[in-house]
Amino acid sequence: MVNRFLDRVQEFYGKLDKKREAVLVWIFFAVLVFGVVIVTGTLTSGFHLVDDWEFAQYIDWITLEHRSLWDCLRDTVSFDLTLRFRPLYYINRILMAYVFGINLTAMSVVKAAEIVVALVALYYCARQMKCNMVYAALFSLTVMVGYQSAVWWKLGPQESYDTMMFAVGFYFLLKWLSTEKRAYAVISVAAFFLMSVYKEPFILLLPFVGLYILYDGMKGKRVTIPNLWETVRDRMPYLLTIGIIFVVEMFLILFVVGTNNYSYVGLDESVTLGQYVQTWQNAAGNNLKWYVRFGVLMGLILLTYWEQLKKLGWEMLLAAAIIVPQCVTYSKTALEERYILPCVLGYVFFFVIVGCRFRPLSGKRRIVYMLCLLLMLAAHGRVALREARYFAYRGESIQTMLESTLELVQGTDKKVLSCFGPNLEGNKTMYHWFRLHGYDEVFYWEEDENKINRSFGPREDEQADFADIDVVVMYNQEDRHWCYEPSLDLSDFTERKCGTITMYVRNAKSTSKDAPP
Repeated sequence: MVNRFLDRVQEFYGKLDKKREAVLVWIFFAVLVFGVVIVTGTLTSGFHLVDDWEFAQYIDWITLEHRSLWDCLRDTVSFDLTLRFRPLYYINRILMAYVFGINLTAMSVVKAAEIVVALVALYYCARQMKCNMVYAALFSLTVMVGYQSAVWWKLGPQESYDTMMFAVGFYFLLKWLSTEKRAYAVISVAAFFLMSVYKEPFILLLPFVGLYILYDGMKGKRVTIPNLWETVRDRMPYLLTIGIIFVVEMFLILFVVGTNNYSYVGLDESVTLGQYVQTWQNAAGNNLKWYVRFGVLMGLILLTYWEQLKKLGWEMLLAAAIIVPQCVTYSKTALEERYILPCVLGYVFFFVIVGCRFRPLSGKRRIVYMLCLLLMLAAHGRVALREARYFAYRGESIQTMLESTLELVQGTDKKVLSCFGPNLEGNKTMYHWFRLHGYDEVFYWEEDENKINRSFGPREDEQADFADIDVVVMYNQEDRHWCYEPSLDLSDFTERKCGTITMYVRNAKSTSKDAPP
C-alpha cells in the first residue's frame, strides 16, 4: 500500500517541472509557518521579559543616550567576545533594532521568514540526496517541528538563523558535488562560515561537512588509504577551507575567548557520572521522549535487516558526527527546546534520509516504519502548537501589564515596583521599555535583601521605601518563570490579573501607607 502511494507521488512529481515544484514548496512552507505564527498569535505577542529586552536597550542607547550605531556595535560585540564567540549574532540583533526599533512584530516576520527558508532549503537538501517529495518534506518538517519549534517565534535563539545557513550551505555543497561548479562551492563555504560565527555549537557541524565530502567521493569504492587520499586530493581546496575555518574558530574559543564562561555546556569534573545519567534520563522523558520512543521502534525494524544494515557504516558515522559532538556539548543540561537543534539533524538524516532509501525495507515493515515517522511528526506538531499558544498567551499578558501600568503612572510621580528577579532580563525589560515611553520611576525588588532600589542607569543605587510604591508587578503561578511570592504586604493594594502577570495597584482611598516590610 505504501509503495503504491509512493508510486503515485512519484507519478505526480513526474508531471511537475522544477519551477512548479518550487512554487508549490515555497507556498506550502510559507503558509504553514505564517499560518502557525498568525493563528496562534505569536507574531504579535510583543515582549516576553527574556532576550528581547536587548532590542529596547539598543533603541534606548541610540535615542536617549545618543550613541551612534557604530558605538553600539563595537561595545556590544567586543564585550560579548569576552564571554562567547558569536560576533555575527549581535551585529544582526543591533541592525534589526536599528531598522525596526522595538517593533517586535516586524522582527517576528523576519524570524518566520528565516524558518521558511530553512524548511525549503532542508527540503531541497533531501531532494538532492535522491528523496522523493514526501520523504523530502518529512525530512524538513521532522528537523524543525517539535520542542525546537520555539525558534519559529522566540527572538533570542540563534538556532533559526544557523539552521537556515546550514541548510543553504549543505544544499549548495550537494549541488557542487553533483555538478562541480565552483560557484556552488563558494556559496556553500560562505554559508557555512556565516553559520559558524553565529553560535558556537554549529561550528561542530563542520567536521560532518568534511566527512560527507569523503563519503560522497568514496561511493562505490573500497575504503583504502589510496582511495581516501584520491578523494581528499580531488576536493582539497574545499576541505582545506572548511578545515581552516574550524581550526581557527576552535582555537579562538579555547585560547582567546576561553571556555570558563560556558557554564551550561561541556564536561565538568565536579559533575558526577550519576548526575549526567540523571540529566539525560530526565531529557529522555521530556523534550526528547518522542525521538527516543519512535527511534527505538524504527531501530528495531531496521535491525531485522541486520546483514544489510551492517553495510551502512558510512551513514551511521555521518549521523554520529552530528549527534555525538552536540550531546557532549550539552552533556550537563541535555538537549532541551531549541538546543535540540542541530543535534536532531543527525537523527533525522539517519532515520528519514537513510532509512527511507534503505532498499531492503519493504512490505509491512516499511508501512510500520513510515507510520512511526508520521506519528512522531504528529506528536511533535501537537507539542509545537501547545508551546506556541503558551508563548502568545504569555506575551499578551506582559503587553497588557506594560500598557496598563503605563496608563496608570504616565505623567505622574507614582512609582512602580518590578518583582521579576531573579530573572534579571525581566527587570531590564521594564527599565528600558518604560524609559522609551517617557517614564523613569521603576524600582526593583531584591527578595534576598528585602531591598528596593533602581538597579540600572545612572541612579542605580537610589533606594525607595515600600510606602512610596504605587504599582507592583510580578509573575503568578501561570508563568513558567514564577519561582516565589515576594515577601511584601499587599493588603493595601488591589489585585489585577493580567494572564501570567499580576499587578497590584495601591488603593486610592488609603490615608496612610504601610511601613516597609
